[in-house]
Amino acid sequence: MSKTQEAVRLHKAEGLTVAQAARKAEISETAVYSALKRLEKKEAKQAGLVPCPCCGTLVDQGKIKK
Repeated sequence: MSKTQEAVRLHKAEGLTVAQAARKAEISETAVYSALKRLEKKEAKQAGLVPCPCCGTLVDQGKIKK
């Protein structure tokens, strides 16, 4: 498991703050925040959500009018 994956696991599973998880995994907080953002996008895509073209909020794909 990579350091970033370990930090994300510590944050999600053990409830550590991003700063604590980053320190424990010996990586930067920015790397953890970036990984969390990528994970959020991946989970949203799997749930059928897409970003609204106007505001960027994640919404159900059927609610966007073209």
